[in-house]
Amino acid sequence: MAQSTTYNVAGDREDLTNFLTILEPEDCPKTSTFAKTTKVTNALQTWQADTLAAVDFSGVLEGQDVQAFNNESANRARFGNYIQTFRRPWMVSRLQEASDPAGISSEVAQSKVKAMREIKRSIEAAIGSDNDMQADNGVVPWKTRGLGSWIRATAQSTNPVPTAFLTPSASIDTTATGSLTESIFNDVFQSIFQVNGGRRNYTLFAGPSLKRAVSKFQRVEGASGTTKTYQVMQDANEGKVTLNVTIYDGDFHTVTVIPDMFNGLLDGADPSVTTNQQKARGYVIDPALVGLGTMLGMQADELEDQGGGRRGFVSTSLLLVCKNPKGLGKFAATS
Repeated sequence: MAQSTTYNVAGDREDLTNFLTILEPEDCPKTSTFAKTTKVTNALQTWQADTLAAVDFSGVLEGQDVQAFNNESANRARFGNYIQTFRRPWMVSRLQEASDPAGISSEVAQSKVKAMREIKRSIEAAIGSDNDMQADNGVVPWKTRGLGSWIRATAQSTNPVPTAFLTPSASIDTTATGSLTESIFNDVFQSIFQVNGGRRNYTLFAGPSLKRAVSKFQRVEGASGTTKTYQVMQDANEGKVTLNVTIYDGDFHTVTVIPDMFNGLLDGADPSVTTNQQKARGYVIDPALVGLGTMLGMQADELEDQGGGRRGFVSTSLLLVCKNPKGLGKFAATS
């Protein structure tokens, strides 16, 4: 007959495994891939854009002198963006610094590195947000304009983009991801092609629902319970079926599709608690037309210890450069 005995375990040492795990959305593809432009030297960074005249094949009479002249800079426009400072403070008490926590070698070093990681996520979210640019007036701080505000067919409320350089409405699609078809998808790229006149390479930073919708273009799915057909082209000897679309080669474009959890977020949102807008949002980016301008690079500053322990902050100041939003596109469904 089995017997149960209760032991006194008050003297057992605590067993804490020596590692620390952080599991949060952290890939920041826009921040990592956007070109780094020249150093910013003012809170307002501006640039110029221009247009070409309509084609003219009216011809010239033999011997006719030039009777009128064109101002070739007449359509030139200047617009820009404000910088934004991102800052994350940290502090480690004297007792905690003297302790021996599991998984890290230095609480101070860990705090600095973690603050940098958190700032990078905030930058990625700001770039992919609908935020408009905002000037510092002593009450509200500088804010940079996000892609959601740059890529729009109507003028912004603050320092609007001139009408000639706004994104055409046909380059912005609001179809729900569940109803998105390949034809609708290509309509956006046809509109962009009609603007720039060239077949180019783009990057689509796509929320998870939009990414799945694009991958389904190669599938023919019947009603519930019926056979599903997958249209793929690959060596049958590989022993696998690839249903993930990472590069879409269309009539007017080649686009690399990159999943992105940091589009369409609101200030203070948790990226891991996804919203329908976040999951469906996507930006069509021409790498030649966007970039990040840095005024102050990422730096860690330590402040005076006033008795409570070591403390400091990590910060950077930068802005999103959008040279000409007319050549970009957006998928802006709400589901």
